[in-house]
Amino acid sequence: MKKVRIGVIGTGRIAERFVQEVISGKAKDAAVISSVCNPHRESADRFAGKYALTNVTEDPEELAGCCDAVYIASPHETHAEYTEKMLKMGLSVLCEKPMAFTAEQAARLYQLAREQHCTLMEAVKTAYCPGFMNLIEVAQSGRIGQIRDVEACFSRLTPSNVRELRDPEYGGSFTELGSYTLLPVLRLLGTDYRKLEFHLLPCENGLDVYAKAVFEYPNAQALCKTGLGVKSEGQLLIAGTKGYILAQSPWWLTKKFVVRYEDPQKIEQFAYPYEGTGLQYEIQEFCRRIGEETAENKAAAQVNPETCMEKESIAAAGVMEAFLENRRKERLEQSLPGQAEGKHLRPEQVKIWGHRGCSMQYPENTLAAFQAAAEIPGIAGIELDIQLTRDGEIVVIHDENILRVTGHDAAVRDLTFQEIRAIPIKGGSGLSEKIPTMEEVLQLLKPYCMKKGLLINIELKTGVVRYEGIEEKILKLVHRYEMEKYIVYSSFLMESIRMIREMEPKAQTGMLACSLEDCITGAREAGADALHPWIGGLTMTLPEDMKGLAVRAWNGEEPFYQDGRVLKEKNLRSYAASGVTDIITNVPELYLE
Repeated sequence: MKKVRIGVIGTGRIAERFVQEVISGKAKDAAVISSVCNPHRESADRFAGKYALTNVTEDPEELAGCCDAVYIASPHETHAEYTEKMLKMGLSVLCEKPMAFTAEQAARLYQLAREQHCTLMEAVKTAYCPGFMNLIEVAQSGRIGQIRDVEACFSRLTPSNVRELRDPEYGGSFTELGSYTLLPVLRLLGTDYRKLEFHLLPCENGLDVYAKAVFEYPNAQALCKTGLGVKSEGQLLIAGTKGYILAQSPWWLTKKFVVRYEDPQKIEQFAYPYEGTGLQYEIQEFCRRIGEETAENKAAAQVNPETCMEKESIAAAGVMEAFLENRRKERLEQSLPGQAEGKHLRPEQVKIWGHRGCSMQYPENTLAAFQAAAEIPGIAGIELDIQLTRDGEIVVIHDENILRVTGHDAAVRDLTFQEIRAIPIKGGSGLSEKIPTMEEVLQLLKPYCMKKGLLINIELKTGVVRYEGIEEKILKLVHRYEMEKYIVYSSFLMESIRMIREMEPKAQTGMLACSLEDCITGAREAGADALHPWIGGLTMTLPEDMKGLAVRAWNGEEPFYQDGRVLKEKNLRSYAASGVTDIITNVPELYLE
C-alpha cells in the first residue's frame, strides 16, 4: 500500500509523539510526515528543524497542498474549525480528542466527511488497540451476562502551569481525559442514557482537577472519573449479571484483563500485545481506511457509524457540551454577590519580585542582578538564597555546589570564604564577578528598602545541607543593619521556619514547597505567615483559615543568564486566577519596565 502523506497541524507534546511514531515507530510503513503547520511560525520552524521536515508553514491551506491527509493536534478549541477546513479541501482527517464540544458540531463534521468522501477519525488511541477491542468483544459476548455497570477512571498528577490546567475555557481534567473514560461506557451501554450528572472538584482558577460523570441508563449505570490534580486507581471495571471484567491501570493501554465470577477459583486471564506508545494502532487504522477509499466503495465505507466511531464520537461531544455548561453554571454561582471576599486579585494587582535579582539579564544572585532589580519602578521585592562557607560566612548562592555558576566543582560547605571568593562567576563582570556575602547584599539594598519599601526574601538553603546555626546568624546580621521589617525568611525545611519564628516571633516567614498543598501543611506546622509554591503546584483551593495569606509563586522553568533556554511563559500574572498574590520571576523587568 502506498504510504499516506500526513501533514501535522500543531507542534505540542502529542504532535511530537505522533511524528516520532511515524518516523521511527511501527507506523513508518503506513505513513510519512510531509509537512507541519503552526500559526506561530517560530514554533513551526523549531519543530521542523528537530524532525528534519522541509515543508513548514503557518497557513493551513498551504499545508493542504502537500499532503493526502491531516493530523490535527492543535489546542482543543481549534479542533473542529481545522477539521472542517481540511475536510472541505478534500483531505482525510485524524483529529485529536475532543474533536468537537457540541453534538451538533460533531454530527456536522461527520456528515461533511461523507459528502467529501473523506475518512474522519477522532484520535482516541485506546479504541484501536488489540487489547481493548478484544476486551469489548468479551464483554459483549455474554460471558459476564447482561452488563449493568461500567466504571472507568483515568487520572494523573499534572503541574498546574501547563495548558491542561491553564486554559480557562477548555482546560480541566474532564476535557483532557474524559474521551478515554467515555469510550467503554458509550461502546458497551450505548448513547441513549436517560440521566447525566457531574461532580467537580475545582482548583483556584475554577478548572476541575477531579471530575465524575454519572450516567443512568434504563437497566444500567456508569461512572467516569478523571483527575489532573488527584490520583486514583486507573482501572476499568465492567460488572455483569454473571461476572465482571477488570482491566487494571493503565487500562487505556490495554495489555491484559481478567474475567471473574461468583466462584473465586474461576478466573480467566487475557493478554494482548501493546507495542510502543500505542499511537501506531490508530495511525495504521487511519491509513488503512484511506487506502480502501476506491471510487466504488469510499462513500460506503463512511456510512456505517461503527467503522469510524461516529455515533460514539457525536455522543461524547454531547457529554462534553453538557459538562462545559455545568462548569460554567457552577462558576457563575460561585461568583454571585455576597461572596466578594473569595475573589482573587486582578492580574495588574499581583506584585512582582525579582528571582535571584534580574537573573535572566545578569548572573543570578549577584550584586549586579540585585541592583538591576532594585532599580525597577514598582518592584515589590527581591528573592535570594543563603548558605554557609566552611568557616561560617553567610554567602548568597542557590546551588549547594558552585559548579553551575562558576564551572568549579566544589561544595559551598567545603570551601572557606577566601577560597570561594577566589573563584569568579561565569559570564560576570564588575561587581557580579564574585559570589557575594549577605552583608554586601544588605549594604547594597538597604537604601532601596528604606526609600521604596523593597522587601528581601532570604531563602535559607537548609533542605539539603543542614547548616547548623544559620538561622541565628542571619537574624543577628539583619538586626545589625536594622532591616527587620524589610525581610521575609523562607525555606523548604519546616524546622528552619520554626526556629526563625521562635527566635524572632515578629519575623515574616514563607513556607516553600513544590505544591500549594505542601506549603499549607508546612505553614501550619512551622507557623509561617505566607505560602511560596511553585506555579506548577497550584492544584487546590486555599482553605478558609488561610484565605488572607500571601501566595508568592515562583517559576522554576524560566531561563537564567546565558543558560541557552527560551523564555516560554511571558505572562505569569495570569496566575492571579489561581489565587496568587505575588510572582517571583527571573524577568521582573518584563512586567514592570
